[in-house]
Amino acid sequence: MQVHYRDEGAGEVVLLLHGTASSLHTWDQWSTSLKQHYRVIRLDLPGFGLTGPHPLDQYEVKNDVDFINGFIKRLALEKVHIVGSSLGGRISWQYSLQYPEQVKSLTLINSLGYPQESWPPAIEMAQWPLLDTLVANLSPRFMFDIGLKEIYFDKDMVDEHLIDRYYDLAHFPGNMDAFPKRVKAKLDTHSIEIKNIKVPTFILWGEEDLYFPVERASDFNHDISQSSVTTYANVGHLPMEEVPTKSVNDFMAFLKTTEVIVSKQFAEF
Repeated sequence: MQVHYRDEGAGEVVLLLHGTASSLHTWDQWSTSLKQHYRVIRLDLPGFGLTGPHPLDQYEVKNDVDFINGFIKRLALEKVHIVGSSLGGRISWQYSLQYPEQVKSLTLINSLGYPQESWPPAIEMAQWPLLDTLVANLSPRFMFDIGLKEIYFDKDMVDEHLIDRYYDLAHFPGNMDAFPKRVKAKLDTHSIEIKNIKVPTFILWGEEDLYFPVERASDFNHDISQSSVTTYANVGHLPMEEVPTKSVNDFMAFLKTTEVIVSKQFAEF
């Protein structure tokens, strides 16, 4: 299958995975900073962006993990710092469990992981019979306007350019049909496995997320033995967009601590 991705900078590899209905563009501001120090790779997940639908309609988390593993092998990457937002976080922590030898560190941003009490309206609708067909065939532009204003705490960020980008990429050939199949995947299960994560983990969270409450950041921090957490007031679901400078600086500071941990372990060995 085709995969739309960007590969910039040089150094240790940082792999960035976006969330549901998003694209690699969500990392634009992070990438500008990170590529000065790291090799930054970001991609559109199957069913989203310019990658388009999976040829076999395989959208369970295990399929995404296989997809990411194949992508990493295709680019001949060794170990990566993997970062995931929302759905991308769910894929990232599952990948770190299945391929811990490939992961130098794990960063979760407003990540899926625990049972959801509610979903954004578009996802709720696409999960129901009959309504799923409606979503696949009729998603007018104003629905994107409404939906995005629930995702961003700062409503001024939802401008015409942002709405157009989400609308246009959602209507890339095959993506609208893939969306209901995507959101019917079992995304909020297997939280019992989170406690088995052993790689150094950084948890970033916007405190005003309507659908992924900040309490989940504490749950991840409690369940993962080698973790730390940072939360942001007056920030919604996408800290890397709403507070890009602060969040990327916090992330790079975390990467520096992982270097110290690795150096210490090597010295002890």
